[in-house]
Amino acid sequence: MTGAEALIESLGVNGVRHVFGIPSTHTLEIYRALGRATDIEHITTTHEQGAAFMADGYARATGRPGVCIVTTGPGVTNAATAIAEAYSDSVPVLCITAHIVSEDIGRGRGHSHELRSQENVLAGITDENRLILSPDEVGQAVHDAFRRFRNGRPRPVCLAIPVDVQEATTSVPIPDAPAVAPVLPDADAVERASDLLRAAETPVIVAGGGAQGATEELLAVAERLDAPVVTTLNGKGVVPGGHTLEASLVVYRSVARFLEECDVVLAVGTELSPADLWTGPLRLDGKLIQVDIDPDQIGRNHAVDTAVVGDAGATMAMMLDSLKDQGPREGASRASLARDVAEEEALVMGRSYLPWIRALRKAMPPDSALSLDVAMVAGFGAYPFYDVPGPRTWMNPSGLGTLGYALPAAIGAKIAMPERAVAALVGDGGFMFTMSELMVAAQHRLALPVVIWNDRAFGEIHRLMRERGDEPFATDLHTPDLATLAAAYGAASVRVEEPEDLAVAVETALEGDAPTLVEVPAWT
Repeated sequence: MTGAEALIESLGVNGVRHVFGIPSTHTLEIYRALGRATDIEHITTTHEQGAAFMADGYARATGRPGVCIVTTGPGVTNAATAIAEAYSDSVPVLCITAHIVSEDIGRGRGHSHELRSQENVLAGITDENRLILSPDEVGQAVHDAFRRFRNGRPRPVCLAIPVDVQEATTSVPIPDAPAVAPVLPDADAVERASDLLRAAETPVIVAGGGAQGATEELLAVAERLDAPVVTTLNGKGVVPGGHTLEASLVVYRSVARFLEECDVVLAVGTELSPADLWTGPLRLDGKLIQVDIDPDQIGRNHAVDTAVVGDAGATMAMMLDSLKDQGPREGASRASLARDVAEEEALVMGRSYLPWIRALRKAMPPDSALSLDVAMVAGFGAYPFYDVPGPRTWMNPSGLGTLGYALPAAIGAKIAMPERAVAALVGDGGFMFTMSELMVAAQHRLALPVVIWNDRAFGEIHRLMRERGDEPFATDLHTPDLATLAAAYGAASVRVEEPEDLAVAVETALEGDAPTLVEVPAWT
């Protein structure tokens, strides 16, 4: 096999069925091998950033790694924002990149697509950044990446394969896929945590993105403790909407006060970071138990009384075995009160968005997914008021907070889960960052509603400038005619004036055979 053939075979061995990317002069050997593969579908994107965002959405929707292929140099720098978002939100994205001929790496000889140091560009935004200098290393490098994804904190990995290594041959066998071996917690640490929870009168659980794969176990613990569950933005969906113990999102000051008044807080799969909280550090009166697969994150943002390093699902299962029925602690009523107070707080900024979000939720099937951008309609509307049915149905770039995420991530999720209804919710400014990926949705005939809140501005920055007492500057946008734009890409379009019209438009879009731009003219 060539190094490129070893790469493609290794991806197949590890269960990869879709990759996103753009062919280039430096990836011709990879694409030759990929074109001969019968079990991997390639999705051609319009930009490397879109390819990496699609891989991110694919991963969030499935829990399996998303894979993108980019060229060296500009391919890497174009994808860097999306890779950094995946790093910030702990999403398993495998980025395969080319490199110039291996003997010239770092010599600055002026090759096409040559960066001064591709490795330094990627070092701060990947969990591992590996330069492969022999085709014999390719299979093991892919194996090691998937072992990281399956058994540790799932952050992006980048494998760089120079053009000469892609073409060189190897006879080294491809390793089997790594076994799933979750990090098991220390039994004594679990018992200490359980002791605190058994003695608690007002326990509460905070679930983050690291709990997305542990919903069943976490809810079992919550029900045994009769404890409300608060989620971060990345944890939204860990507790299905409508569950009696669902409290609210931790981003609200009222919810922070609720946590601060509880006597034991069990934080699972969350750093409790500024991006998680919005409201600043918690000032807890009670004890904090922090469960995380990454020991470096425990205690980073808050003093911890009991630390438990381990996989969220495995830890919750052990904790459930350790806990006995505790009796009622008014968990449902406490959760209901927290929800009500948080809703009142959310309505201060979100009242105008509420009917639109309710209409969108009404139109989406119960088991559907929503991808969002950083926009006011998301932050003040969807965050508090859009109920999701369960884990992996909410895709939001909360860590890095980048624009341009919603559309390509929704495409990735829809490619991954074609039977599931998926929609994107985005502002006009964020949509224009990656609107060219509409071509991908049209080419693959994806029934994808793209709801665009069009206020002809970077609306949140406009609002913040006014809030400071400044005259808004550089925030107005010349938004294109979205109906003409949709038609040019082969997509459908509709403009809606009332929430009821939005519901009808989204329902119709879900029955179509092409993406639909659903414009809400918010400037009127």
